[in-house]
Amino acid sequence: MSPRIAYWTSAFEPEMEAIASEVAALRRCFPASVAWGLSHRHWALLSWKRGFCLNPRFHLLFRTATRLLEPAFQLNHIFGSLGDWFFLQGVRRRPTVLTVAAENFPVDSSLLERVDRFVVEYPAGREKLIQLGLDAGKIRLIFPPVDLERFVPAGAPKGPFTVLFASSPDEPSWLEGRGVPAILEAAALRPKIQFRLLWRPWGSSLTRVRQWLAERELANVKLLVGRFADMICQYRAAHATVVPFIRPDQCKPAPNSLVESLACGRPVVATPAVGLAELVREEQAGIICPGRGQALAESLDRLQADWPTFSRRARSLAERWFASERFVQGYQQLYKELL
Repeated sequence: MSPRIAYWTSAFEPEMEAIASEVAALRRCFPASVAWGLSHRHWALLSWKRGFCLNPRFHLLFRTATRLLEPAFQLNHIFGSLGDWFFLQGVRRRPTVLTVAAENFPVDSSLLERVDRFVVEYPAGREKLIQLGLDAGKIRLIFPPVDLERFVPAGAPKGPFTVLFASSPDEPSWLEGRGVPAILEAAALRPKIQFRLLWRPWGSSLTRVRQWLAERELANVKLLVGRFADMICQYRAAHATVVPFIRPDQCKPAPNSLVESLACGRPVVATPAVGLAELVREEQAGIICPGRGQALAESLDRLQADWPTFSRRARSLAERWFASERFVQGYQQLYKELL
């Protein structure tokens, strides 16, 4: 019988949010499970398929409900960070897994002691947790998943060399941490390269980006706003994806756009702040460079000069480490350890 897992999360848009996508992939394999949590984007969400959540203003109601429902499940699995105080405070009666999908200042060690297993999504993440004093025997590495049968390579798109950015932040204060100013600087330096910025239709950062584009008058930058459920078409319309993060605490160390781009045979330009950067460097599936406009522009020149080779390496890296089956098997084994 499939184990009953309670997934604690603040992400409920699997088509657009990496964490929600991972939870959805696991729930398909463990159909008796549920996803619940708190989200600023909803007042209330009551859907067995997408999950159950309340706005943080109703946190007392959420806590009461989960306290009553938690005994019906065999295991708690939190997808978030070491700083998820509220979720860690809520889990009590069942074994608990915490997937560290985002970086944040850790809560008090007494709460982290409630966690039976920690999961990191990139190799260096394990050493970071050990440096914080966590037991190495409780830490597992499970790479994020991508459906290799859906996200498949295609030939290079026609027209000018095109670059995709698909990691829009909610807050204007996070734009620099995600590397958006560096992207615009690179666009100014390389007017013959096209840049496509995908923006989610929520948060308050869009106005600032539109202001920057108007001030710079960059004809080679296109800002696309919406719910892009079919990301495969977006990757196929580009030659490469940029992930120029400079603030690890304001981004996901294993970005969905990076993993999906590789699967589609689209190499990436990333910065050392990205958790998967070293893996990309080792497999030569893209370029790792400082998060400055000049460095991004020069890295894109290198990709453009030998795009077919980088494209093949990108797909090879995805097949080697990010297959959905590998992801699910990793958690199946982890759940067996605890149950």
